[in-house]
Amino acid sequence: MGDFVTQTQTQRWSPTTVITMIITIFVFFGISIGATGVLWAEILPVLMMDDALFGTLSLISPMVSIVILLFAGNPIERLGKRLSVSLGLSVLALAAYALSIAASPVHFALINVLYGLGYGIVELGINSVTLDWEREQQKSVMNYVHAAFCAGAIVAGLGVGQLLAANWDYATILRGVVGIALLTAVINAVIAYPPTHHDADGESASAGAAIRLLLNNPVVLTLGIVSFCATFGESVAITWSVLHLRDLGASAFIGGAGFALFNTIMFIGRMTNNSVVERYGVVVSFTISAIAITIAGILLVGFNNLWTAVAAFAILGFGVAGGVPTALTAGAQFVPGQNSALSGALMSVNYLSFIISPPLIGVLATNTTRQSALFVVVVVGLMMIIFTRRLAYVTQKFQSQ
Repeated sequence: MGDFVTQTQTQRWSPTTVITMIITIFVFFGISIGATGVLWAEILPVLMMDDALFGTLSLISPMVSIVILLFAGNPIERLGKRLSVSLGLSVLALAAYALSIAASPVHFALINVLYGLGYGIVELGINSVTLDWEREQQKSVMNYVHAAFCAGAIVAGLGVGQLLAANWDYATILRGVVGIALLTAVINAVIAYPPTHHDADGESASAGAAIRLLLNNPVVLTLGIVSFCATFGESVAITWSVLHLRDLGASAFIGGAGFALFNTIMFIGRMTNNSVVERYGVVVSFTISAIAITIAGILLVGFNNLWTAVAAFAILGFGVAGGVPTALTAGAQFVPGQNSALSGALMSVNYLSFIISPPLIGVLATNTTRQSALFVVVVVGLMMIIFTRRLAYVTQKFQSQ
């Protein structure tokens, strides 16, 4: 099916400037999510929430994001990806400020609505722009730009841990995140983006195109499930790693350092994953990831030891590294000209992990222990192995048609 350009091609854009902006936004993502991940141990007592309530209310944000990812492609195309991304960053700034002054579970629930809107808008826009950039430049950079998320999370993990050790309060740290978000939004608003390509009938930009792509294309659906497993492991680390390490006796600094190590290994995994995919293929890359996730889960459940847990989260970082970026780039090869729909489809499935993981582990932890609840990491690792084998079958069948 042919495609055409809907954004103004005459508007000059710089590939170097755009890729720098994309990387900057992913770094901010890492800082935003990484900072809150380290700060939960400080915030939860103020909000008066146990693990079960925290996990349950945390699902509000990804639920809102999924609605955005599945159905907001057309409005974002109309507004323009550049302005949409800046809008999303501004909403995230508002969410971080609101969290800095929150005092109850009700406040936390409302804040999660803001986080869901912000992350959904930015995820849909920036992943689609990255695919546009890859198409224009004929280069694969998705793993590299997602590695920038890890870099931001590393900075957040080490930096926030140090600030807490220096007796900074979490509200001041969150207001620093607000400033970074607003500065990034302003800079992004003046950057010219690359042209957007659509299939000839404009289907990729229509309302509900993402969900139709999931329902009608078995390759996209299977890529979504495989990357969901990787994202599930990532969501476990983001939400529960510092809390689990603190349970095992870690100080605030060691907890933050452990989270930073997880992201460091994930960064290394994403920086090297392109080479693995180019040399051995997508299926081998996903298989290695699945095995690493399974091993990490076994170590987390089988050993009640701080340093073993730190090592397990490091292995988990390697396992989850390539899931989302590899799925996005691979999917673009099977559905060219549908970047917005593809981004919405795959990222919505990935955000399901943030709906399922927090309440599932929260409820299990409340009724057993956090350590026992982490057995679900083993389950998703094995599930990823199964659907990676399924991916090999459906891609071969698709290519033979």
